Amino acid sequence: MKDDVMTGFRTEVWGALELISRWVLGAIFLYAGVQKIIDPSGFAKTIFGYGILPGEMVNLMAIVLPWVESFAGGALLLGVWPASSARVIAGLLFLFITALVFNISRGYTFDCGCYGAGEGVTGWGTVWRDLAMLVPALGVIFFKGRGRRRFCLSAGGE
Repeated sequence: MKDDVMTGFRTEVWGALELISRWVLGAIFLYAGVQKIIDPSGFAKTIFGYGILPGEMVNLMAIVLPWVESFAGGALLLGVWPASSARVIAGLLFLFITALVFNISRGYTFDCGCYGAGEGVTGWGTVWRDLAMLVPALGVIFFKGRGRRRFCLSAGGE
């Protein structure tokens, strides 16, 4: 009896943590994407400032990336394919962390562009913030088998 109660409690805690992770990450990425959609030219300048992509790719990335962020964030909020959405977000975070570390190691100072243009100079704090966001993303990805996902529009929570 006691084991059943503890198992039920753990399932509820994991479910609540997964839901909070989805909603927080979803809101962050939806907000970030919308800010970039509003100002694509400002975001293109930020991408150009990273000095990684060839000039021909900058505008395409400035248009596509915010929509990917927004759709993945919205999908997490709504519970539509949550594990797949979290995989997209984890992939984006890995890409962002790589670009940040690459530029910081070269001694570049630049605007992150994380939440639109004009955020300020980027440093190791931004890298740590993105690494911290990877934790809930991985929690959502690996939640499967720890109970039923709550508030999901997709059947079974994927």
